[in-house]
Amino acid sequence: MSLRRILAIIGFCLLASLQPVTAAIHEATSQSGQITVAEAIGALPLCAKPCLKAAMGNSSCGLDDFDCLCKDPKYYADSAFCVHQQCTVRQTLTTKNLTYEMCGHPSEGDGSLLPTFFTFFSLAILAVALRLIARILTSAFLGWDDVANFAAAATCAAFTVLNIYLIKNGLGKDLWFVEFEAITKILQLFYANMLLYTLTRFFCRMSIILFYMRIFPASDSTNARLSKLILGSLIFNFVYNLSFFIAVMFQCQPISFYWFDWEANQPDSAHPMQGKCGNGQILAWVAATTGIAFDLWLIALPFPALLSLNLHWKKKAMAGAMFMVGAAVIIISFVRLKTINQFTRTANPTKDTADLCLWSGIELDFGVICPCLPSFRLLFKRFFPDAMGSSQQYQLDPVSNQIGTKKSKGRIHVTGNLTVEISAGPNAGGGGGFSRPTKEVYDGRSFESVAGLVPDSKEVVHGDEESQKTRDTSRY
Repeated sequence: MSLRRILAIIGFCLLASLQPVTAAIHEATSQSGQITVAEAIGALPLCAKPCLKAAMGNSSCGLDDFDCLCKDPKYYADSAFCVHQQCTVRQTLTTKNLTYEMCGHPSEGDGSLLPTFFTFFSLAILAVALRLIARILTSAFLGWDDVANFAAAATCAAFTVLNIYLIKNGLGKDLWFVEFEAITKILQLFYANMLLYTLTRFFCRMSIILFYMRIFPASDSTNARLSKLILGSLIFNFVYNLSFFIAVMFQCQPISFYWFDWEANQPDSAHPMQGKCGNGQILAWVAATTGIAFDLWLIALPFPALLSLNLHWKKKAMAGAMFMVGAAVIIISFVRLKTINQFTRTANPTKDTADLCLWSGIELDFGVICPCLPSFRLLFKRFFPDAMGSSQQYQLDPVSNQIGTKKSKGRIHVTGNLTVEISAGPNAGGGGGFSRPTKEVYDGRSFESVAGLVPDSKEVVHGDEESQKTRDTSRY
């Protein structure tokens, strides 16, 4: 059983409360039934009848043997080529709809789409809710990275809602089973989804970058080079996503030509108009490949600094979990690449774009989840303190490998759970040899403290000339 089917089953369980609605929909759709051969032939467009008659003559099947004709690939190929040459788009779709109905081909869409969307979006909302709960329980103030993450969740929700409307209008069905006006509606919704995708990826990346800026503040001289790289990434993220947002928005002139193009130049078109569109295939591939490269950069950016931290192994595991989810986003992006070819080369867009919408939604959901993971540590710490290590282990570990006793030959003595006594070495004066890097003190709990990567603040207790006590006042 494929992963997608397993997720669909899970989603169906979560959607159990909607069973009466789905039952009503099924009852309404099942009443249409299969049309008869006489009804199909009578409803065929005039332009298609000579094509079907000629294709029947070239087939090895008898003229009245419809079971044989329905299974004959040569009959299908010959009739489809002729109809495409002689009929308009609407007439072609009508012909294919009638012949497929006559042969009993399924007209239903992909039933796994809705529960899969629901499953992953529920996980994203749960992650954001836990992030907010962590702030409330610790009286932590909200930072700009929180705001960016909440904005990403909001645009991701809009993306998911539009996908639900896409499914309602026929996403996942073959084009010839979708009503004409619904085809235009699907293309309109898909156009809006492309813009929402770009906007959501911007907020997801911005949340991670702002998180980095709080862990590695520019005020700390040891982070000078890294801070510049983070700032450069922030600027690039803005320019990069703005460029693609504009490119997607104006890929067709006029803009409405994007959803009217499928029949714009046909004599029986309901929306006749002139226009042109750029190369959507190039735009999609450039956006996808550069997006993957940028995500790889964001994951690798803090690694040198994180490797230099002397954190407890449980904290390293928590940090590693965040980067594993970030790696999952990239893996999903690679899977999504396969669906781009289907989208850009398809003659059956309502069916072949379903996978692109699905994997784009999963990618966005994981993109929302990833920045929320550091907040989970505090929740685990609160409800499962033994699993996250003791506070004593945290207080006694240096924050960075760059700090130590290089500037002094003094020794460090543990005098209690929260107090470290530093004895001065020769010619050390009144200062000790152990120090934590300076860090700005906030009025509330910082995100770094919530993540468990750095202490909240420090308090220096002055002593005599030979010793100095440093007391950590973190709430951990």
